[in-house]
Amino acid sequence: MSLIKRFYTDRYLHIRSFSVNLLVSAALCVAAYKMHSPDFYAFHFALWQLALIPLGIYAGGISAVFIHNATHGSFPSRPLNWLAGQLAGLHQLWGFMGWKLIHLVHHQYSDDAEHDTHPPKDLNFRQFAKTMFLYSSKKITERYREHWGVSARTHLLHRSLLIIFLGMTACNVLFWYLLLGPAGFLFFYVPSYAANHLLFCHINYYAHPKNDTTGATRPGNLDHNLYYQLANALWFGIYYHGNHHRKPLLFNPKYMPTAGREMEAVKLAA
Repeated sequence: MSLIKRFYTDRYLHIRSFSVNLLVSAALCVAAYKMHSPDFYAFHFALWQLALIPLGIYAGGISAVFIHNATHGSFPSRPLNWLAGQLAGLHQLWGFMGWKLIHLVHHQYSDDAEHDTHPPKDLNFRQFAKTMFLYSSKKITERYREHWGVSARTHLLHRSLLIIFLGMTACNVLFWYLLLGPAGFLFFYVPSYAANHLLFCHINYYAHPKNDTTGATRPGNLDHNLYYQLANALWFGIYYHGNHHRKPLLFNPKYMPTAGREMEAVKLAA
């Protein structure tokens, strides 16, 4: 059963998924702590640690590729899709299922100002980046309440879910600190997380360009300057967002099959 169908048939999907993630993350924290001696957590700065920053930025992009492609089943096997999605969900702090549901609803209602989980609307980029996470979560909550109704049970579930979600997020942050130590956390994980978040904001905003005549937005491909060309080379065509929306299963949407490109040209000409 698809995740969208499960969302509309299982009112406890979110709370169960986040609870399992919380327990797994807590266990990973214990395991990571036991791997190291107390001296590992003493911070001593060294110049070589600065080299971790670009590595972290690159890893943040790879995390975006992993969770995005795992969501669409683009890896060659189900176990690989599951593993890549879970690892990226741990890196991005809020788990694979939560991200996947938001992204699938985005595809379902792409560029619909009312139902899309992160439409650009008339916001500038700074406003969009500040609100994207909260707005996406809000739209999923709206879909849930529209389907399951607004009741005392619904409110209790959402209050409980928020507490579990915050605990899960805190455990995930703690895991990366315990695994990497203070230097690795500061110079590798923090840049990787920041790069990941900004990359998603940038794609969701600029890769849905507005038509100057109609004012409508639609997914587009970005590869017209050095930044986009470098990002597409490093992160598997990640800014070929128009191709991705047309062929979501492609691991690297830059290389859309010729038949797909020809079909799109026909649609645009019609």
